[in-house]
Amino acid sequence: MSKLPEIDKNNTIKRYSDRLKLYGYSPKTLGWVKGKQDIRFDILISQYNFENKSLLDIGCGFGDLNKNLKKNYKNYTYLGIDLNDELIQIGKELYKEEHIRFESGDFLEKNFSEQFDYIIESGIFNHKLEGISNYDFIEAVIEKSLKICNDGIAFDFLSDKVDYTDGHTFHSSPEKILSIAYKFSRNIVLRNDYMPFEFSLFLFKDDSFSKENTVFQRYNILNNRI
Repeated sequence: MSKLPEIDKNNTIKRYSDRLKLYGYSPKTLGWVKGKQDIRFDILISQYNFENKSLLDIGCGFGDLNKNLKKNYKNYTYLGIDLNDELIQIGKELYKEEHIRFESGDFLEKNFSEQFDYIIESGIFNHKLEGISNYDFIEAVIEKSLKICNDGIAFDFLSDKVDYTDGHTFHSSPEKILSIAYKFSRNIVLRNDYMPFEFSLFLFKDDSFSKENTVFQRYNILNNRI
């Protein structure tokens, strides 16, 4: 899969343009209830150290992940990409620092000239697609992300462990997401401890481990075990 089908691309652009006209610069434009966006962002950056690192934010919206990053890190480089250029233009006005950049376009279609230490996504998997299976789309995004990142990815999802349904939203099975993730790495964290109906996946590219004690090398290094 080299790009998002046109029908889904157009639906996505229209959805956020329509909301932007209604709500302006607001989490509501991105489909989020005020207050919860900060929780999601804090969770997504919880597993990695972004100091002196680079990250790509897929479906970045206004780029407000930078608010959370700035609270914790002084030096990082950020590229936000989104299908909707109207959101991108607002992001450029909000975040004018040299280390923060924005581009509009389809992540799957775009040829990146650089590698990123980390890749983050929030919200792009939450709507039902018409031109492709949602799980095929998720797997394609994970696969490409791992090709252009050095260390790991952090993605969030709506869970199918819910007591309600909505006609246009897509709720992912945590078990299915794990089965996809394990195709690419054994070093994985799934967090479902912050909201009952959402979860996040962290996939570490390096899944090498010590054969002596069968502990991931990354864990050994982070915890000063070697």
